[in-house]
Amino acid sequence: MIEVRKIYMMSNAELCMMASNFVVFMNRDSAPFLVRGVDAAAITAFQVLGDAFEVFPTDAEYSGLVTIEVDAKNAYRASSMLMVQSISGYLEQKWGLGSGQYKRLGIKGLASVGDSNFLVRSREVARVATEYLADLTPIGLAQADIDALEAEAQLFEDKMNAVKDAIAVRDAKTQERAEKGNGLYSFVKQYSMVGKLIWENVDEAKYNDYIIYKTSHSGLSKPQNLAAALDPVTVAPISLTWDLVAEATSYDVYVDIAATGAPSGSFSLLNNFATPPALLPAIFEKRNYFKIKAKNDTETSSYSDEVFVDVPAV
Repeated sequence: MIEVRKIYMMSNAELCMMASNFVVFMNRDSAPFLVRGVDAAAITAFQVLGDAFEVFPTDAEYSGLVTIEVDAKNAYRASSMLMVQSISGYLEQKWGLGSGQYKRLGIKGLASVGDSNFLVRSREVARVATEYLADLTPIGLAQADIDALEAEAQLFEDKMNAVKDAIAVRDAKTQERAEKGNGLYSFVKQYSMVGKLIWENVDEAKYNDYIIYKTSHSGLSKPQNLAAALDPVTVAPISLTWDLVAEATSYDVYVDIAATGAPSGSFSLLNNFATPPALLPAIFEKRNYFKIKAKNDTETSSYSDEVFVDVPAV
């Protein structure tokens, strides 16, 4: 799939507001717009397009759905881990940690392996435990314990797939949102040109109503909608995204690493990027904080709002 990138250098909220304002101006100026081929039906269609884009779910909503599935998946993994530990305890009791029977479980470092490997090892524990069930029944292991682990492993796998599905939906909606935003912006550009042609050298105030990127004398705007996402499958890297800032040519990314659950402290410059997304290394078992500044040859914006990602162990 070819990635669709935004063609407008403003936030989605700013684009919605601009389209809404243009509708007001175009209805006010409906007579000269009609002369140039833009009738009431075209203005209404433009308004409908803007309204539809305004209510389209945000990235945050779909990222939230991914997080819900990730949390559920992690809960099943934690539950499976407890069952593995319980069953392995019977083999340790029967034969000892150094025995070949115990080593067949292959659970050394299990807590830190990736989800796919964890799933395979969990099922291997169930298989080995079934093989030794007759030896372990006298000390308390039951078939029900093995069945429970197998069932939990299946639920864990189902949630792994649900996470992948949620990520696919999120990514598809991100593309769809960009397509819708680009479509709306193409009309904004078109009607901006028409409005400026109508009022050029006639009415400066009305001409200015149709300017898309107004000149600012107060420096670059603060970057908006900074978001950090951790791939729940591969864990790293972190993807940092934000809305483009008008007149900015690059963005400085700042990082602060804190204990999970701790507030941010002192940020340091990590790197500079021309455009989002910024793919960043993940510091495991820490809370990774980020914020950015927009830059050009002569100006630097204020900091964006900070965001963070809690990165689990590998």
